[in-house]
Amino acid sequence: MVSGKFNDLDLLQGLLIHLAWAHYQPRPKRYTQHLHLATSIISDMRLDKPRRPELWDVDGGKDRDEPDWGPPEMRALAGAYYLSSTSSIVLQKSRHMSHSPYISKCCEHLGLLNMHPTDKYLVYIIRVQSLIERVDDIVSKPSAAQDLSPFWEETQRIAQECAEIKATLPFPLSDSPPLLLQLHMLELLLSQSSPRGTPFGLDKFQPNPNPAEGQAAIIDWLSASMSAARSLISVILVLPHGEEMAMSNMGWIMMYCGLSLAVRLDLIAIRRAISGSTGHLRRFLDMPHTLRQIVLRLEAARHGNKVAAANLHPFEGLARRVRRLEQWYHAQAGDDLAITTTPSQQVVDQPNAVTVDTDNMPVANLPAYPNVSTWGGAGWYQGAEFDISTFLFTDPVDMPGNFGLGDRFP
Repeated sequence: MVSGKFNDLDLLQGLLIHLAWAHYQPRPKRYTQHLHLATSIISDMRLDKPRRPELWDVDGGKDRDEPDWGPPEMRALAGAYYLSSTSSIVLQKSRHMSHSPYISKCCEHLGLLNMHPTDKYLVYIIRVQSLIERVDDIVSKPSAAQDLSPFWEETQRIAQECAEIKATLPFPLSDSPPLLLQLHMLELLLSQSSPRGTPFGLDKFQPNPNPAEGQAAIIDWLSASMSAARSLISVILVLPHGEEMAMSNMGWIMMYCGLSLAVRLDLIAIRRAISGSTGHLRRFLDMPHTLRQIVLRLEAARHGNKVAAANLHPFEGLARRVRRLEQWYHAQAGDDLAITTTPSQQVVDQPNAVTVDTDNMPVANLPAYPNVSTWGGAGWYQGAEFDISTFLFTDPVDMPGNFGLGDRFP
C-alpha cells in the first residue's frame, strides 16, 4: 500500500463512493482516515485549482498542453469538498478542505453541461455548504462573545441567503434529498448558534440560574430549534419504506444529530418554569412517538435484507444507537411521559420552505417531570476531553458522555 499509486482518479472515485454510501461505520476513525486520503489525492493531483503549468518547471510543466479538468475530476472535487466539510462541521473535527470560488465555478460548469440529471443540484449543494461553513466560522471566532453585533449580523445574513435559496430553486426541493437535509441542518445550526464558541450551541443546555428571567427568549429559542430539528427528522419519517439505503451515510449522521439535539431540547422544554408554555412545541416534536417510529424503521430495514447477517447489517448499528438514545430519553423523562404527548401526524409532503406557525398550535399545561436532574455546569462541554463525535453516533463508544447528568446516565 505504501508503494502503490495514489494519484489516480479511479482510486479517488472509489474512495468517495465508499465514504458516501457505507451507511454505518463500525470503525469511524477509519472513515476519517479514508476521507483525509481522498482530500490528499485531490491536493496531490491539484484538482482543487485550474489545470495550469507548474510555475517552477522551466519547460512549462507536464500539463502545459493538456485541457482543463473534465467533468469527472470536477465532480470528484465537489464530492470530496462536500464530504470533508460536512464531516468536519457535524463531527466538530479539523477542517481539511474549505470552500473556494473554483469549486463553485466547477459546479456551475457541470450544471451547464447537464451530462447527468443530478449535476444541476451541485451548485446549490455547494452554496448551502458554504453557508454552513460560515455559521461554523462565526461561532468559532474568539471575539464573538465580546462583541455580539457582528455575530448577529452575520447570522442574519446567512439566514437571509438560506431563505433566498429556498425561494428561488428552479426545481422542487424534494428532488434533491442531500440539499433538503443540508437546508434543514443549516436552519438547525442557525437556531442553535451561540457566540460562546460551543458546537451546536451546547452552552444553551445549562440550567438557567434565574428561571423567571428570559423565559420569552428561551421559548423563542426552543420554538426555532425544535421546528428545525423536526424538519430534519421528518426527512426519514416521510422516506418510503424500503428506501432507507437511498439515504447516504452523511444523511444518517445528520439525522442522528437532529435526534440527539431534539431529545435534549424536549427535556429542556419540560422544566417546571416553562413547561406550561411549551406544551404545543412538545406535542409538535412528539419525541416518544418519533423515536419509536425511527427504531421500527431501522429494524424493518435490517430484517428486510436477507443477504447480510443481522449482526453485520449496516442498519443494526444505527438501530442500536437510536434504541439507546430512546432508553436514555425515557430514563430522564420519568414515568409521566406516556400521558403528556399525543401521536404526531405523518408528514406527506416536503415543500420548498418548511415553516411552522406555532401561534396556531394548541397550548396545553403539560406537567413537568419531577425527576429531571439539573444539567450541570459548563465543564462537560468546555473540557479538553470533550469530543462531539461521542455526542453523535459515529464513535465506537456505546453512548455519549453524561451531559452533566452525573450518575443518572445509564
